[in-house]
Amino acid sequence: MRRTMLKTLVAPAALAVVSLLLAPAAPAFANATLTIVNANAAGVGFNDPTVVAPIGGNPGTTLGQQRLIAFQAAADIWGATLDSNVQIQLVSSFEALSCNAGSATLGSAGTRFIFANFGSIAPYPGAQFTQTWYSQALANKRAGAQLNTAPACLNNGAACATNADCPGSICTNGDIRARFNVNLGNANCLTGIGWYLGLDNNHGTQIDLVTVLLHEFGHGLGFQQFASLTNGSQIPAIPGGPGLTDVYGRNLLDTSTSKTWDQMTNAERVTSAINSRRVVWQGGTVTTEVPSVLAFGVPNLRVNSPGVIVGNYSVGEASFGPLLTAVPISGNLVQALDPIIAGTSPTAFDACSPLTNAADVAGNIALVDRGTCGFIVKVKNAQNAGAIAVVVADNAAGSPPAGLGGADPTIVIPSVRITLPDGNTIKAQLGVGVNVSLSLDTTLRAGADGSGRAQMNAPNPVVGGSSISHWDPITFPNQLMEPAINGDLTHQVTGVDLTLAVMRDIGWFADADVEGIADADDNCPDDANADQADNDHDNLGDVCDPDDDNDGVLDGADNCPVTANANQLDFDRDHIGDACDPRTGPPVDKNQCKDTSWMRFDDPYRFPNQGQCVCFVETGGAVGGKCAVIKNNE
Repeated sequence: MRRTMLKTLVAPAALAVVSLLLAPAAPAFANATLTIVNANAAGVGFNDPTVVAPIGGNPGTTLGQQRLIAFQAAADIWGATLDSNVQIQLVSSFEALSCNAGSATLGSAGTRFIFANFGSIAPYPGAQFTQTWYSQALANKRAGAQLNTAPACLNNGAACATNADCPGSICTNGDIRARFNVNLGNANCLTGIGWYLGLDNNHGTQIDLVTVLLHEFGHGLGFQQFASLTNGSQIPAIPGGPGLTDVYGRNLLDTSTSKTWDQMTNAERVTSAINSRRVVWQGGTVTTEVPSVLAFGVPNLRVNSPGVIVGNYSVGEASFGPLLTAVPISGNLVQALDPIIAGTSPTAFDACSPLTNAADVAGNIALVDRGTCGFIVKVKNAQNAGAIAVVVADNAAGSPPAGLGGADPTIVIPSVRITLPDGNTIKAQLGVGVNVSLSLDTTLRAGADGSGRAQMNAPNPVVGGSSISHWDPITFPNQLMEPAINGDLTHQVTGVDLTLAVMRDIGWFADADVEGIADADDNCPDDANADQADNDHDNLGDVCDPDDDNDGVLDGADNCPVTANANQLDFDRDHIGDACDPRTGPPVDKNQCKDTSWMRFDDPYRFPNQGQCVCFVETGGAVGGKCAVIKNNE
């Protein structure tokens, strides 16, 4: 078995041996247990004593308490969704993370260790693939035991036994490391927009902590790949050895090459990581669920003429104004012109000031360049000039085109962004006239390719912490594992969401009784029966089969519950049917009637070889329970 500790997801591998003679973790019979390990120092983060009022179902009375309660609430949601007999520990803290007045890193989480080539305690299945990395929590689940038996100091990785061995840190073998921004909402850290700590998702303009936690915990549980996105290299099992793929990468398919990431060279992975809209998830569970989760309708710009550039062009929709619909908005594409004003409108094409060619723009679709001013300023100027829609051409390389941010309820026309290369292609034909249509392409599902496979986020250039380990942002309805947290997300990882489907594809098999056998293969999925005993071979295990011998008599009333005897014959009336009774009659002599090996009868009974029964129990008498009368064969 190989184990590697992840430091920013890339670290030298370390060889470790885990004895599979370990006692398996105690069965939980209650899905999975996720526990928060507090890594904050006194007085900060989870230990912040600031007094606060309970909010949104969170009963905490200090800021630290409310944070911890929100963390555990998110952990419990995942715990009720996945199954594991090994406790999952989330080593968590609130810390100062990168931020400024307009943007902020909300948080991050990922597995602390990865494992390959591990065994298991029967009947747990172990690794599905050899030479393949698994995140720690998933590896433990499939092994049926804690693989990481060597706790280490959180701050330096030194071996430890207790927190006393780790001055200023903690001693842990926790599965997931989670860090969240302690300054969010303060001045110069997304000023005024802080964490909502309620449990009711009523976050308003604040950022719902539980939703963000569900997203980040999802990464730690396995929604992440481990190859480098800059050079394509994979983590080796031993220093200097060949890199190993990971179970997530085995599900990544590049439709341009028809290769999965485990089949690619390093260079091919680098190219694939920026192959926008052409990297898809090929796992069967996700693909099966796509039709019931993702909606039809992909935002699209269709160039109708001239013929040399006719075709469909990807667009990013605006967060303001009306969304595109299946009904096309068509018109000539006209370059919007505005005065050049130093500092505020440095080009004639940026629409940062009122347009000078309003007569040409009116009734048509305006083309404007990105830059200098906000998108809502550009679109509002075009709207004031009479445009029916706006196309913003990017001024920087990158694909797929991102959306347009901002908010202005007075904007009533749709707007989209196109890439720099597409913008240049279209601008080159403006002299001969360009006619376009904006609409939703209802032949495709938002976030799936033409074959119905979910698309991964593969922007060009690579975005660290975002590329490949998220869905494409075009996905709709919005998904938990998109690169940005959308305000309409709910506190769930099932239903209209593909997150759980990914977990199933990477190896988190459903196991309701937490015994190590997948529900689909378990003959008693809700009752632990590791031996899968099935006396009557009816594919229903004895533990949950109401009729173990399949003779039509329920076990509770059957005098031979594991031996078929529909007639229930019981010669000696001892309530053990003749089919399974080692002492069935007739008795040979009176002494057998007297001893306890044979049933005493309430009424005289005639045996074929003895005449009148030699013994019966006197009812209501003082001698009850013994032979009261001896007859005939004395």
